[in-house]
Amino acid sequence: MKTPFPTKPALSPFVAVAFAVIAVTGVLLFFHVKNGAIMALHECFGWAFVVAGAVHLVLNWRPLVGYLRLKHGRVSLAVALVLTAGLTVLGLTHHHGPEAHPAAGRPTFTDEIRD
Repeated sequence: MKTPFPTKPALSPFVAVAFAVIAVTGVLLFFHVKNGAIMALHECFGWAFVVAGAVHLVLNWRPLVGYLRLKHGRVSLAVALVLTAGLTVLGLTHHHGPEAHPAAGRPTFTDEIRD
């Protein structure tokens, strides 16, 4: 019987490449190395990574629930959620003028696709 989702061996190489592209472009963007190709790769692979991550979650739901039954699994989840909330708050309160981000205000690759 065919499964409705890709198998783990088929999904893993894609997730690895998507992670590598997002990691490299994310580091470049962090250091304000911004051009159309970098931003397009980061945005498009970001969406692909979200989809692949959702499929990965579906394929591994039982093991994930099993990890969360363990204390260190719940602690790990709590730490990740606290870091996410803290970094979100810091990002909301961290202001830069347009001179700090020369690419601010310029349309991104996905903005151009929408038009």
